Amino acid sequence: MGASRRTLARLFREQTQLSFREWRQRLRLLNAVAALEEGASVTRVASDLGYDSTSAFISLFQRHFGQTPGCFARSLRLPN
Repeated sequence: MGASRRTLARLFREQTQLSFREWRQRLRLLNAVAALEEGASVTRVASDLGYDSTSAFISLFQRHFGQTPGCFARSLRLPN
């Protein structure tokens, strides 16, 4: 392609308003939400999405969504 890494990073940020790392993190969290909605366990989701540990996944999920993935999953099972 001929573009430097820095140029690609700048262009990516201009288009998405996110760094590639931030974009990837958001995508992983959206995939986590989908997996939890399908009934996957928190441990399974963390492992499948490549988190270093379940606790790292839980911490990031809670920072982003304001609740733990376990609480999120339980809220899906509450009757309407």
